[in-house]
Parts: sequence; structure tokens; C-alpha cells
Amino acid sequence: MNTRLFHLMGLTPNETKVYLSLIDLGTAQAGQITEKSGVHRRNVYDAIDRLMEKGLISFVIVNNKKMFSPVNPKRFLEIIDEKKFELENIKSEFSKILPELELTAKFKERHDVRFFKGFEGLKTVFEDIIRTGESYIGYGPGQQLEKILKHYFKHFVSNRIKAKIGIRLIYDEASRTAIKRNPLSEIRFIPEQYNSHAALRIYGDKAAILLLSEEEPLAIVIKNKAIADGYRKYFEVMWKAAKP
Repeated sequence: MNTRLFHLMGLTPNETKVYLSLIDLGTAQAGQITEKSGVHRRNVYDAIDRLMEKGLISFVIVNNKKMFSPVNPKRFLEIIDEKKFELENIKSEFSKILPELELTAKFKERHDVRFFKGFEGLKTVFEDIIRTGESYIGYGPGQQLEKILKHYFKHFVSNRIKAKIGIRLIYDEASRTAIKRNPLSEIRFIPEQYNSHAALRIYGDKAAILLLSEEEPLAIVIKNKAIADGYRKYFEVMWKAAKP
């Protein structure tokens, strides 16, 4: 069973094991849950307390023994709806202060070069591409990008298509059979010998240099129209040389 879904809904690994054990057992004492789940007894009690707070399990007293049972799994759909409602409220409140934050950031923006580290840093750069709303170009190892960004990359592609943002990208030949050709995209290929973990994305007046390392991805975003236009000229030379 895909336990990742339970983690996304706020359950710890121990809580997930305890809940799924109860699903199998139906009704059980803490000792039975410990044996079934493989979780240490003390941690089982902690997980039970938290699951009860979340309304996912209940208990009854039978012959002076506390017996635990899982509630209907549909409770998770209610939890999802609750989280969705909370996020919508947060989004609404944040939208009220966003104009002020953007205005402040605009006045304080002095640097043309910004560094982003880690997977979340890469995501920030790709979200910036969506916000720009313009078609973009670039090159780099397509397979590597999809590998390290995983589920987010599908989310990005979906948002890009919704925003009608076209792309032209150059990948290495090894990506030819692995890369999915999405709408509003043109892809060409260069020989495998020129492949590396470095990538480039040029959008608006920015050029993003991406190091697609699985250990610690890094992005350097240069906001400078002359530099972005210069990279565009280099790209067009590569584009003419690349194969469809």
C-alpha cells in the first residue's frame, strides 16, 4: 500500500503503521497493535493518542480492557476537505497582503544575481518562469530534471500548458526516447557527448543556470536583459545545429 499518501495527510510513519494495523485487526488491544505493526509499545501509545485526536480511531472498554478500532477510512476525505478549507482561507488572507509585499520587494530589489539551493530552490525558479508568463528556451538533461523534481515537474508542465507558455528545448540524444513531448513544446537533440548535469533556462529578462545534482541542486538566476539576450543568441546557434 502507498503509505506516502498517509504522510501527505499529516500522519507520521508510526501513526500510519498503527492505523493500517488496526484496519487489518479490526478491534485490538495495544499489545496486539504493537505485535502487528512492529512499532515499539511506548510509541504505539503515542501514535494512538495522536490518531484519536485526529478522529481516526476510537476505543471501548471490554472486561476492563481498552480495545481500539479504526473509524471509517472515509474520514480521510473529510480531513482533506478540512485542509483544503484551511488552505483556501490562508490563500485568501495572504492575497490581501501580497500587493504590499510585492511593492516592498520591488523597492528593495538591488541584486541582479540570486542563488537558490536544494529542490525547493529549483521549484522557486520554475514557479518564477510560470509567473513571467512568456515562452522560454533552454537546454539541459531532460531526464535528470524530471528525475529530481519528480511529481512537481508534472505539476509544472500542467501549469505551463494552462498558461499557454510555449517552449523550445535542446536535450541530449539519450533523452530522445525517454522524454514525453508535451503540448506547446519543440524539442531538438544534440550528441550524447555534450551532455552534463548543467542546464539553462532563458525567460523574460532572466537567465537561470541550473546544476541538476541529486545531492544538492543549485540555481543561479541572472536578471539582466543584455545577458539574457546574449544567451538567446547562443541558443539559436545550438538550435540550428541540433536535430529534430
